[in-house]
Amino acid sequence: MKRLCAVLFQGWMGIAVVIAAWSLLQQFSLPWLGVLLSSAAPLVTRMWPYDANVSVNSKVRLPLVSLMVMLGVAWVLLTISDRSWPLWLALGSLGSFLLHTYWAINDDVSH
Repeated sequence: MKRLCAVLFQGWMGIAVVIAAWSLLQQFSLPWLGVLLSSAAPLVTRMWPYDANVSVNSKVRLPLVSLMVMLGVAWVLLTISDRSWPLWLALGSLGSFLLHTYWAINDDVSH
């Protein structure tokens, strides 16, 4: 089940990045920048690990990626005027990131 979650996570992020980039090239709109930020940050750290996973709170994983995902979702929420694709892609990116980061790659051995 966790492997399926990881595959769905990568697929969702990839689709969101492609749709956001395509939409930005077709017609520039501010909410798509937030979608691009929230969905590209986890993909980039999978290919090029820039987050050292160092945080003040030991329960927070990937603090830089989490910051970018949250900023991207906040950007979408602040700039969108109606419930449209950027909102659903950004919220899906947030949900899949949290599910993947805190459940699918759980390396806590206390269970």
